[in-house]
Amino acid sequence: MTAPSPDALRKGRAFAHVMDDFKSEFVDRDVAVDVISLAVLCREHVLLVGPPGTAKTSLIERFSKLLQTSYFGYLLTRFTEPAELFGAIDVEAFQRENVYRIKTEGMLPTVDIAFLDEIFNGSSAILNTLLTLVHERTFVNGSHRERAALISLFGATNELVDDPVLQAFSDRFLFRCRLGYVADEALEEVLDSGWEAESALLAGGTPTAVAPQFSRADLIDLQAAVAKVDLAPVRPELASILRSLREDRITFSDRRAVKAQKAIAANALLHGRPTAGLEDLSVLVHLWTSEYDEKIIRQVVAAHDVPVDTGDPARHVSEVVADIKELARAVQHVTAMEDLNEAQRRAARLLREIRTGRLEAGDSLALLREVQLGVVERLQELRRDG
Repeated sequence: MTAPSPDALRKGRAFAHVMDDFKSEFVDRDVAVDVISLAVLCREHVLLVGPPGTAKTSLIERFSKLLQTSYFGYLLTRFTEPAELFGAIDVEAFQRENVYRIKTEGMLPTVDIAFLDEIFNGSSAILNTLLTLVHERTFVNGSHRERAALISLFGATNELVDDPVLQAFSDRFLFRCRLGYVADEALEEVLDSGWEAESALLAGGTPTAVAPQFSRADLIDLQAAVAKVDLAPVRPELASILRSLREDRITFSDRRAVKAQKAIAANALLHGRPTAGLEDLSVLVHLWTSEYDEKIIRQVVAAHDVPVDTGDPARHVSEVVADIKELARAVQHVTAMEDLNEAQRRAARLLREIRTGRLEAGDSLALLREVQLGVVERLQELRRDG
């Protein structure tokens, strides 16, 4: 396989430099910038999860302008009509030629970057059309299927949905990024930067124009170079991580596992590396599906010696032992298969915590194995009774 050219590696470093400068425009949004940067290099999509007022809209708008890309943004409600996103009927064509066609110029099917706020509020007609757009990059316009220019769709939501009907659509968004209100120690910085912008508006000014910093043509070149990054050195470790996630019953579809390789390659390219290394596997922490799995994925990745932040500090071994003993007592009284499955998941998480936390695990590990054996025995008993 041909490695990325020296010019591609140079462009990768230049892109990373532009993104580093971009981070300075937003307080406490470094991770979000990292995620959306990876997404456009992979031609993948991102769900931004967080409450209103966390700069999601302005972040994506300004990001698009930095890259000289066309942009479409919209807030979805349950009353939003498909025409508001995809375009209205071409009445003249219908009257003159009796042809049903949508006028898509300037609408979502013709832009590079799209941002849809409250994305899960869309009707089934809207979401079905979006599914085709994000997956196939096509738009069915009357009797014709048109190629869409879409590079990445950024969807925002206050919280992820549990509706099985929407989960197939949600899974098309490879990346997840959680945005909360800024930390207490950064409040002064937010107030300063926010007051500067508000003062300009009060004085009758306009928002500062964003000068393009990276051309769309160079972005397309980088996307092609992602496919040339050598992943062979990290593929065995990636497979090992995926097996561990399955053991812990973490939702990680085969589609996400395959596409994860693009994220790993893109991260290597951003750091000017033609070959992926162990540190590039850190991007896996942004590929969670369920918010309850995010912390476990971080722990699993860290357990494979990938440098990532695991979130909460490791607990003392006595706390872990107390949880194991409590689980052992609970297993004795399980009467439903669903509760037994949850006990299995809890045992797997505790095992992962022992390994990740580098605890003195001799006694606690033996106790946990007894609990797991008890789960198996209860499972056999329930099956016999059933």
